[in-house]
Amino acid sequence: MGGGEHVTGRMPRVLVTGSEVPAGLAALRGLSAAGFEPWAAVVGRGAAGARSRACGGIVQVPDPRSEADAFVRALADAASRLKVAAVLPGTEAALLALAGRSNAFPASVAVGNAPETVLRRATDKTALALLALRAGLDTPPTRIVVAGGTLSTEYDLSFPAVVKPLRSELTTADGGLRRFEAHRVESRAELERALRELPDEVGLVQPYIDGRLISVNGVAWNGSVEGMHQHVVYRVWPERCGHLAYAETIPLGEEREHAVAAFMRELDWSGVFNLQLIEHEGRQYVIDLNPRLYNLIGLAVAAGVNLPAIWTSLLLDLPFDPGRCRFGVRFRDEKDDPRAIWRELRRGQASALLGLLPRRDTAHSLFSIRDPGPALNLFGAGAAKLRRKGAQTPPEPPSSRPASRRERIPV
Repeated sequence: MGGGEHVTGRMPRVLVTGSEVPAGLAALRGLSAAGFEPWAAVVGRGAAGARSRACGGIVQVPDPRSEADAFVRALADAASRLKVAAVLPGTEAALLALAGRSNAFPASVAVGNAPETVLRRATDKTALALLALRAGLDTPPTRIVVAGGTLSTEYDLSFPAVVKPLRSELTTADGGLRRFEAHRVESRAELERALRELPDEVGLVQPYIDGRLISVNGVAWNGSVEGMHQHVVYRVWPERCGHLAYAETIPLGEEREHAVAAFMRELDWSGVFNLQLIEHEGRQYVIDLNPRLYNLIGLAVAAGVNLPAIWTSLLLDLPFDPGRCRFGVRFRDEKDDPRAIWRELRRGQASALLGLLPRRDTAHSLFSIRDPGPALNLFGAGAAKLRRKGAQTPPEPPSSRPASRRERIPV
């Protein structure tokens, strides 16, 4: 972590990457609410953060996945030119690009990166089991499996199963990074196909555990947790093995709080974290760690635990209020949650209609009545999808039948 200074009498300026995704947007909003002056370093001008009223300004930077060195140079140049106090990497790709690169920035800029050895361990899904074990938590039985002709006989596997990449961001043949997600598979044939999509055709395979999905979230500093809360996930999309679409804050028990604190201490992590667990038959299994700004971080801010502001204050050695989490605050992803509800309705679960009802104390991934601009990205994405669909639809052959009255009505 870089040490930083800020100008007395002026709100510290913070440069945030990754506002193309909801996590970065939520960081801009949370920082602005706490009195900081957040600027957005964006890969494209269409980023949601670029439309936000919380954003003090915009800087365009290269994509850290494909141009890591150029990304760091552009970010360091902007940090110097704008006299920012801190730089927050908003994605895992940005974290990886910035690892061990604090010396590229002016000494006055605090960079929210991590020692490369710590970051490599935090992003290595094979390291989760040992970290969890030492913290008193479980992990599902895990195998490292390689695709190939002997898959049907070499491994003793049960289905359904979950296939995961060794890391979420993996190097591809062209030398850049590409993000890979977990997938549920129902058979060895599906497992084979999923493995062949991964670099080197190797991945982690775990039994699919059906239970209550919990996320414990917070900020750690040199392994010590400075703010923490948890939420329960009610819906995901794609179903059963997807992104969190609807969630609610719930109390964090003392036993789990101590276990997660031990996990972060073992990792020696500094920064925001999102630890995902499955509760099943009285046990709690760690299934993933996101050592970065995560998509539901806006829920933490809405519930009174402003994780981006806490992280920035720690970077700048400023006093901060860790906050107290309000329980019963909800989060909805405007794009994915309606899909999850529709799937439940198609399966005959009429109670899913209740999920469409507006509720007080609900944060959203994009929409905010005080900051409506980013929600326009939903309409833009929908219009672009319709344009692509129209371009791919071949024209109908001419018909000798005269058009009906209805067909003549312009739409």
